[in-house]
Amino acid sequence: MQIVKQELIFSTVVSESTDVNDFIVEFMRPEETTGLSPIKVTRNFDELLQFLDDLEDA
Repeated sequence: MQIVKQELIFSTVVSESTDVNDFIVEFMRPEETTGLSPIKVTRNFDELLQFLDDLEDA
């Protein structure tokens, strides 16, 4: 297991979509969970994997 330099909270949103591969994951800092914009939003599996890969490289 690798240590990430910052803690992130994520939330998911489920909505109707014609593409079963579409989804939204919003990443937020723990202290910013109420009413503020996320630091990153991924909308599909490829974006999510790229973001997680970028975290490992940081």
